[in-house]
Amino acid sequence: MDFSAGKEATFDEKGRVVLPADFKNQMGGNIPGGQLAIQIDPYEKCLNIYPMPEWEIQLAKIKGKLNRDNRDHSRMLDMFYRRFKIIPVPESCRLNIPNDFMEKVGITREVVFAGSAERIRLWDVAEYNRYVGSLDNYPDLYAQLFGSE
Repeated sequence: MDFSAGKEATFDEKGRVVLPADFKNQMGGNIPGGQLAIQIDPYEKCLNIYPMPEWEIQLAKIKGKLNRDNRDHSRMLDMFYRRFKIIPVPESCRLNIPNDFMEKVGITREVVFAGSAERIRLWDVAEYNRYVGSLDNYPDLYAQLFGSE
């Protein structure tokens, strides 16, 4: 799956937000396995949302690079596993994001779902606008990475 574009949404009074239909449709019209993985992004103030097949690929990459018997690796795995949660997704696609995850990245009520390859990123609107505003070097970076091909 390659998610792209963005959609704004609002959390309801019960602390739920509806996954935009565009993203659900990109998953074939339903959520694979009825679950999504929610991860606190390691670099930005946002949450990453993965369909389970994509999340299993991410987990395999992490576990394949780390050795539980190495102290630093073990600690990294412990930190990594505290930063994601598998959530059930009902037919309505109302997501109940863990409150502590939302607090860690500053998500309040108004949010943006932004497709980014195999994941959907969930941002607080203000933080998303700051982030997008910092991406002013796209032409230079694109030329640097792909211009000589």
